[in-house]
Amino acid sequence: MENNSDHLDPKKQQELINELEGSDRDVRGFWAIVTISVAVFLSLYHFYIAGFGLPGIGSRTFLIFHLTLGLVLVFLIFPIKKGLGQKTIPWYDVLLAIISFVVGMYIIQNQDSSSIMSGRPTDIDLAFGLALIILVLEATRRVVGKPLVIIALIFIAYFFLGEYMPGQFFHNRGDFERFIYEISYRNNGIFGTPIYASAQFVFIFILFGAILESTGAGRMFIDLAIRAFGRFKGGPAKASVLASGMMGSISGSSTANAVTTGTFTIPLMKKVGFKPHVAGGVEVAASSSGQILPPVMGAAAFIMVEFTGIPYYEIITSAFIPAVLAYVGILFMVHFEASKNGIQGIPKSELPKGRQLLVRQGYLIFPILVLLYYLVVERVSVNNSAFYSIVVLLAMAFFAHRFKASLGRSLLYAAGLIAVVYGFQFIVGFINDGLFRLNDLFNIGFFSSETIRWKPEVTMLVLVGLIVALVFAVMQRKTDVNTDQVKYGWRNVVEGFELASRNALSIIVACATAGILIGVITTSGLSTKFTRIVVGFADTLTNMLPTFMVTDNTQLYFTLILTVFACLLLGLGLPTTATYVVLAAIVAPILTDMGVHILIAHLFVLYYGVLADDTPPINLPAYATAGIANAGPVRTGVQGFKFDSAALLLPFVFTLNPTILLLKDAGWMEVILAIFTAAVGMIAFASFIQNWLIIKYKWYERILALISALLFIQNNWVTDVVGVVLLGLLVVFQLVKRKHYQQEAKTA
Repeated sequence: MENNSDHLDPKKQQELINELEGSDRDVRGFWAIVTISVAVFLSLYHFYIAGFGLPGIGSRTFLIFHLTLGLVLVFLIFPIKKGLGQKTIPWYDVLLAIISFVVGMYIIQNQDSSSIMSGRPTDIDLAFGLALIILVLEATRRVVGKPLVIIALIFIAYFFLGEYMPGQFFHNRGDFERFIYEISYRNNGIFGTPIYASAQFVFIFILFGAILESTGAGRMFIDLAIRAFGRFKGGPAKASVLASGMMGSISGSSTANAVTTGTFTIPLMKKVGFKPHVAGGVEVAASSSGQILPPVMGAAAFIMVEFTGIPYYEIITSAFIPAVLAYVGILFMVHFEASKNGIQGIPKSELPKGRQLLVRQGYLIFPILVLLYYLVVERVSVNNSAFYSIVVLLAMAFFAHRFKASLGRSLLYAAGLIAVVYGFQFIVGFINDGLFRLNDLFNIGFFSSETIRWKPEVTMLVLVGLIVALVFAVMQRKTDVNTDQVKYGWRNVVEGFELASRNALSIIVACATAGILIGVITTSGLSTKFTRIVVGFADTLTNMLPTFMVTDNTQLYFTLILTVFACLLLGLGLPTTATYVVLAAIVAPILTDMGVHILIAHLFVLYYGVLADDTPPINLPAYATAGIANAGPVRTGVQGFKFDSAALLLPFVFTLNPTILLLKDAGWMEVILAIFTAAVGMIAFASFIQNWLIIKYKWYERILALISALLFIQNNWVTDVVGVVLLGLLVVFQLVKRKHYQQEAKTA
């Protein structure tokens, strides 16, 4: 397939992502080396721990160091405000980076001190604790933006002003010393569940996604999607949905996903006839919704494990069917958009050759299969699964094109690598003995007898990666496939590790700030009050209805609707993962207290958190795609929200009918029927939004389509049958009308 001149090269893509996410600082020389070194070290730190465990340090030290390096990087990368175009790091940001490191080291050194363990922090402890809170809030403002900081400040103000609050908001726990201690030093504050999930699970998958992206996998997904859908009506847009879903599932940033895939898909959509703002909107919806698609779910799945206590495997199993249905909804939205505008697909002669695509880069699918194998089949820990996948990915990517270019020499290098990897397990003990002796030499207690660890499995994983790379190289040599664009070297490795740390910063600081929210909620007793307030309001609304309109689920309906508004409001301007963390802490407990299953409650808030990411006017993915499409960001954002809206009712469906989440002990026929009715309801709702099914709706047809969609929300076979019949009648009526219009056109 021919290259499009509108495509952004990878450097321009990253510059656009950095600018949108708050960093237009372009540093050269010494400070560039420092920044890259810290970023790569942060990734290596998590990569090592994911594979081999904590190197003689406690889990809390791991969390503190994770946040400390994250804060250091924020002040090295993100300027005090956008648009400065800085070419160096100003002195005050260098100072903030140093202070961040000093504060982190102080907390590490004093976490087990008598003052902290007894709950009586000294004045110095309080000073460092306060500094940590200020640094976290400032870092969050720079990376995530003001909305989350404003929410945090409101909660902090509530903590100190609780004794002046009316009614159920009253509390008298607003003590300064207690606040600093709980937020900075206890496990229910900054170093609570969100930052634990960020350090323990999320980062390693961001690293996996960054390395996969640096190998060119994003372009491969796009080309495969275009091959699969390109020839159909509105083909490039449907391909965009599929490719963005695949990339979005393993990407922690919907903005980065929108830029990476939109660079290629948006020009193609415009070429076949989609308006610029529509093309950008399709990419926004597809990229954002990747955050709900297993196996990674944009890192939300791993945070959900910590909040719910439900095993990862059960979460992705339950999330899979609704996620697929959400993408079915987007695809039908695209189909209706193409139909009403007469937009066709790409001529078959212009489509990329499927066999060539698979031979050239098909090996990049293998690490994803390795990940799924260890996660789903072997049920290995999340960290180890990601580590194993990255090892295989690096081995394959590094040697694939080298085997083709020079088979003999590359086989020697590969044999040397295997020998080193295999032999390392025999010398690691001697290395640890040498490091341990340094403790006595320098009078330190830093090194343990297991500072460096190793696993024999690494040898097998490297060997598997090399074999797969060799097989594909032989196939490439036989078919003479051009691999110039997929060369992978040490520079790409460094770029992938650096990119992972950059991509993780928004999640690190957002999780730290979410810890502040959770600390305030827990310490002030606000968690139970939220539920009483919302449920009380839902009761009031229920009592206002006539008796014949009230059902057993009416109060739950109102609670769910109020929850939707809360999700959209709290999620404005936040990255999806940060949105989920906030909603999981504040909103999800309201639903669980209403008797909703904990996993359903968390999936409910996640879905509307993703939709909040698409809600104008604060919509970063829309600003990204609008720049590529040369369209207005607000119009693009509106279109993104529109294309995502096909799944607007889906969380209501799986809340009232958990069958599609596989949470009920139901037979396969019941599951299939639930999937079918949910899909039909989404098609009906998509046609209502687009005002089109087979031809344009009349006003009364559109109302009937909405009624049909709403009937599928209630878990009742009678309403399901009526909904199916209603939509079926609409299809028949539209077919008859279209035939009539065609006959009139022929006789005219």
